[in-house]
Amino acid sequence: MKSLWIAVILAVCPLWAPFRDFPPYKIYQGLLGEDNQPISGARLCANEEKSHCFALAHSRTGSDEDSWLYYGLRAKSQRLKLAGGGGVVLFNANSGGGSGSSDRYVLLRSEPDRQFKNLLPEIIVTNQADVAAWNLPTVSSMPVFLTADYLWGAMEGHYSSHFFEVRIYVYDPVADRYKLRHKYQTAHKYPGIDNWEQAPEVLDKERGRILEVLKAQ
Repeated sequence: MKSLWIAVILAVCPLWAPFRDFPPYKIYQGLLGEDNQPISGARLCANEEKSHCFALAHSRTGSDEDSWLYYGLRAKSQRLKLAGGGGVVLFNANSGGGSGSSDRYVLLRSEPDRQFKNLLPEIIVTNQADVAAWNLPTVSSMPVFLTADYLWGAMEGHYSSHFFEVRIYVYDPVADRYKLRHKYQTAHKYPGIDNWEQAPEVLDKERGRILEVLKAQ
């Protein structure tokens, strides 16, 4: 009976399945409407066959398609090599709309059937957010995914400094997906993205607290 249970665990638990190398791919921006706003999501497609693509889903609010948000602008990707071998790709694109725009993020794995699987829950952040994937071997063999998005407080303007909400996502090998491990509000305010000379540094400045939180989990 004991050996049977071990066999069952090995069969269903993705922890034992190595990640594949992510194949060569190409990014396609979303289609644009007459107002130069996206009317379809950006796509990541395997080079060898364009039928193997992953399209970023739209945000659907109500039944009126004109009110849906499509994430098809400024599509970007980043390959992440894994310590245990293989790799994943972080893929994101913007919805358009100026200062009120948002970005959708996915973390893709190449499956044996050559399809792409998103390992993240729904991740949509504003264009004011700081996003990162950290290698923290003492926490997980997979990259730890983090977001820091601003919280609009009373009497604050768009260009004001804000408190940020930090969210920490860690891969769960049993569920074969990332899960929200912890979230918290920063103790002090940071400038909005428009006032940074470089990319936002909220997560780097919060690194000490983030590591303390993960150590206490």
